[in-house]
Amino acid sequence: MPDYLVFGSCLRSELPFPELAEARDHEPRWNLRLAALEPSDDDEVLSDSYLSSSCHIRISRRKGMLRYSHSCGGTFEISPDGRDIVFDAGQAADTNTARTDLVARLLLMYADHERVTWLHGSAAQIGGTAIAFLGPSGAGKSTLALALARAGAMHICDDILPIEAGEHPVVWPSDRTIRLNDDSRTRLASQTGAVRRESDGKFVVTHCSLENDDGRTKGCTDPRVELAALYLLAPPTDGAGEVAQNGTTRRLIPPTAAMPLLIQHMRLGAVIGVEYPARAMQQLGAILARVPVFELSVPRDWTRLGDAVRQLSEWHAHSNTAATELRESA
Repeated sequence: MPDYLVFGSCLRSELPFPELAEARDHEPRWNLRLAALEPSDDDEVLSDSYLSSSCHIRISRRKGMLRYSHSCGGTFEISPDGRDIVFDAGQAADTNTARTDLVARLLLMYADHERVTWLHGSAAQIGGTAIAFLGPSGAGKSTLALALARAGAMHICDDILPIEAGEHPVVWPSDRTIRLNDDSRTRLASQTGAVRRESDGKFVVTHCSLENDDGRTKGCTDPRVELAALYLLAPPTDGAGEVAQNGTTRRLIPPTAAMPLLIQHMRLGAVIGVEYPARAMQQLGAILARVPVFELSVPRDWTRLGDAVRQLSEWHAHSNTAATELRESA
């Protein structure tokens, strides 16, 4: 079976994942095989929710096995330790939904929660350190990270932002894909083929399919990069802050005020243990003690995106020095 890199670990899978990078010489943390599953009418139902009139998700448990059933995407059954997974496509006509569910929901549930906080965001490396963007869907996280990569930075992760707490918090790669709205793909990746288009309309492209204008592919490696700053995306305002002539502004947020804001951007798996919230709060506190958080306002104007990229690059041109100075100022 092919091996894939995801969330810093290895997935061995009979279900192909063309969007994931292949893993070599990695011991698999997860093993996925294809098989028919028995009916689950007597299972303990943990949750049952409708996504639309035709699609619903049911999470149930039987004999320690967790079952995740998506009426439009198939069913996964997961062993108690999370390592062995069986997928039954059933009547699903399209397994793309299943691929998304496995990576964005199920594997995330069994990923490393001891050291890593999982947020909804994107990150890019400028020089020797990383900057990350957080915000609601459509705020521009993916666009900014990709625009920085097109300007010479290295793309690290999109949509799922793993941060390892420590003396110097580190950003991990996630699944090496970027999810772009149609306008962002047209302007920043028009020559790049998409692996697929998801149900929300976003196009999925891979790191290794994206090339800078100089022809060098960036982001195909497995970087774990020290985090220099977190940016919470906000609409442009006239409030006080560090203002650039191009209209891009940033305002430092005190750690006590940043904590509840970051909590809103935490990514959770389908089912999370009762100990997770307390541990996640401790990890966020450790991150905020070391990494400054800014509110970032960028004009919603494609003609000024280049100015925003240049401003961010200027702020972090000397990343290692800047990281120290920003921590001290925070």
